Amino acid sequence: MKMVLKRILGASTRQPKPAIGAPLAEIQLSLREALGGCKGVLADRLLFRIDSAKTPAELWGLRSDLHQCIAQVHTESAAALRINGLSHVFAGWVPAAQLAKIQPDFKPSRK
Repeated sequence: MKMVLKRILGASTRQPKPAIGAPLAEIQLSLREALGGCKGVLADRLLFRIDSAKTPAELWGLRSDLHQCIAQVHTESAAALRINGLSHVFAGWVPAAQLAKIQPDFKPSRK
């Protein structure tokens, strides 16, 4: 009887889901740290985009630009390691299949 009344009156018996994944501010901080040592216009643009992002999905979309900026200052391997190190803050926000790691020693084929 209680259950019927709760459904009729609109009260929910479900518990709210806990927040999944890191908070936006933590993700932003992690991306800023990944840019360590990067200077110039590209780095400044990235920092602005990181700070103005409203969702984890927006930040997830910046990984390629981050990789490029880091690789210009450091190396491709260092960039891959830094980007791979970000996967834990996106866990819960991004499907696990998309959290694939970049191979640090990847060599494109030469044709």
